[in-house]
Amino acid sequence: MATVHRLPAAPPHEEGLFASLARLASLELELGLAEARALLVSLAVTLAVALTAAVALVAALVVLLVAAAAPFFGAAWQPFVVVGGGVAVLSLAAIAWSGWRFRRLPRPQRTLQSLEETWRWLGVQLRSRLT
Repeated sequence: MATVHRLPAAPPHEEGLFASLARLASLELELGLAEARALLVSLAVTLAVALTAAVALVAALVVLLVAAAAPFFGAAWQPFVVVGGGVAVLSLAAIAWSGWRFRRLPRPQRTLQSLEETWRWLGVQLRSRLT
């Protein structure tokens, strides 16, 4: 979970619409930064797994090529097939997971909902001050 760092805000003793609006803007920014940080961490983990799996898949294909050439040199090919095939299966599973995870990365829903609530609050405040 992301660590929230407080931004400097207006002192709580100030009253008025602009002071409240400044405080809300500060909180919106704080929430947005926390959600963006969490999204970036999730994205970085997903990309790291995908890149590592892609490198392992290339290595597994090289080992499988060695297994294909092993009988020509009188070497046992079975260990190469087991290791190369196992790593290839695990790498493909990790790549598939990364693709699935990338498509389902969380969107900043709380920030968007909070912005909508802030706009509604501002509309109510402006209507009440005008009457």
